[in-house]
Amino acid sequence: DKSYRLAFVGCHLPAHEGKLEKRNGALRQILDAFQSFLSGEAVVFTFGDLNYRINTTYVDALKDADAWATVVRLTTGRSVPRLAALDELTRQPQVNIDACGLAAFWTPALSFLPTFKCIKGVAGLRYDRGRVPSYTDRVLFRPGSNTDVTCVAHESVPAVTSSDHKPVSAAFEISVGFGNVHGDIVDLATSGSDEPPPAAPARPEAAGPNQHARIAQEIDARQRWGDPQAHIPEGERVQLSDRSSEASSSRDRPLRVLAVTLNCSDALPRTVELRAFLRHGRVARRGTRDVLADVVAVTLQDVGRCAPILVAMIEAHLSQHERVPNACIAHLQARMFLLVFRRRDVAVSDATHGRVITGGLVKGACCAALTCAIADRSYRLAFIGCHLVT
Repeated sequence: DKSYRLAFVGCHLPAHEGKLEKRNGALRQILDAFQSFLSGEAVVFTFGDLNYRINTTYVDALKDADAWATVVRLTTGRSVPRLAALDELTRQPQVNIDACGLAAFWTPALSFLPTFKCIKGVAGLRYDRGRVPSYTDRVLFRPGSNTDVTCVAHESVPAVTSSDHKPVSAAFEISVGFGNVHGDIVDLATSGSDEPPPAAPARPEAAGPNQHARIAQEIDARQRWGDPQAHIPEGERVQLSDRSSEASSSRDRPLRVLAVTLNCSDALPRTVELRAFLRHGRVARRGTRDVLADVVAVTLQDVGRCAPILVAMIEAHLSQHERVPNACIAHLQARMFLLVFRRRDVAVSDATHGRVITGGLVKGACCAALTCAIADRSYRLAFIGCHLVT
């Protein structure tokens, strides 16, 4: 008595080392072209020969070493964690992941040796000297708004000898839920580095006139609006690979609220900045993986004339990427505003707005209140957006 919407996107991205930008651009083009198939409630699988490579420049000690010999030595020692740390897909700068549309996607953690480039006709893993062994064959997935996804298996098949690639498979269990994910997996929204790895000089045609400056600006933005959980020690972040760590039933689960504030200083934030400080509509909890917020409240100050554009950008981002449609909007006349969004499965009633307060020590303030019902329980929430005198 249950139905699930599934979308499968098969890809073959540009090959060869040093073509990361072309791979990301092709993936962005593919996801945009099939956007009509990738609705918010669909569980999306993007897989194929994505051609992402092992890049030894991610580790300072390996920058000047022979890449092929280094990687083969790691494969001989079956050092999968060390190889995974050099994976171009998950270790590339976070702004790249945001820009190519992968911030809402996950990938199974690597548990086997690279699947390319192997010598044809030979069972097992014997690598061709012409290419650095890499994890080119990948499976990515994105949960739907009303589903939970668990990765139960991820493996390669070295016995296949007809190709210089070894096949890769991933198995999943899908159930009714709230967009949560489980299993031995990697979150592409948080796996990337804040700084780009050193790279060889690009060919003239690889970048436009202003492209390097734009990338530098986006990296700077990521540093300014970076991960709110960066202060939490890595060892204290427990992944939700066991369902028992969640509430025993959806009826017991808490209401998750994300509150975001930003002073725009009369400037319109770039898209990458917007994505970073909105955190894709996700709320992080100490000791757990990030989960989708039920309610997102946003207050911005010193907005200036860009307010209508900024409101539209926020609405489009939260609605498209994280399925959080608008519940109520209170525009403020004092160069600021307060927005409140909710998930589709959160019922909202009695939404009201307080009057704008200005004067004295208050540059601007307003209150929005609403009642949210989820899992047979209701909660009254009140959000007060404030801008005080400096």
